[in-house]
Amino acid sequence: MGAAETADGTLWAALEPLGSNQQVRRHSTIHSPNQPATSLYLLVSGQVGLQMVASSGRVLTLRVIEPGQIFGYSVIETSSTYDTHAVALSAVRLIAVPQIAVRERLQREPHLSMAMIDLIGQHRLAISRRIDEVAFKSVPARLASVLLEMSETQPQQRVPRHTHQQLAEMINAYRETVTKVINQFRDARLLDVDRSGITLLNPSRLRELSQS
Repeated sequence: MGAAETADGTLWAALEPLGSNQQVRRHSTIHSPNQPATSLYLLVSGQVGLQMVASSGRVLTLRVIEPGQIFGYSVIETSSTYDTHAVALSAVRLIAVPQIAVRERLQREPHLSMAMIDLIGQHRLAISRRIDEVAFKSVPARLASVLLEMSETQPQQRVPRHTHQQLAEMINAYRETVTKVINQFRDARLLDVDRSGITLLNPSRLRELSQS
């Protein structure tokens, strides 16, 4: 299965038969904080944003889940509730695997538990990195970092289409500021923008900016 290529293939193959297929409309909430953690999710198609929402209503997208990736790790952690909002950024298709089925399978096969621990570690590292960037980096550096991160799983240094508002939520910035920085990047020939997404023309320079 194509989705298994970007997640741990063995883990995906072991969990997929235990779940049920679901389709979720764009902008719909898949899970939210304090909601009982009942399912682990395998994303087959579309994009899902893992978000924190401040009391003021300001949104910070901690991570964008792409096809082939897994989310909803709270089902196997000590917490009994989810710790983020998971929102469909586009129409999505996913497989929901019940908590009890996940835990029973991991208990029977220790090598799957190790694979899951690795994925959770990668997930936590990605979120920690995003929070550090928001706290300590400039908007151009944060935007460059996010664009590079999203292009890693795509061919030809392409970033799938996102609105400027979605990009703003990923780096905790205002939409108008993101639009200004994207125009600056385009004028400097660091990227090109069309209806289908963003092409990174100078990844090495963007990488330098992301560290500034």
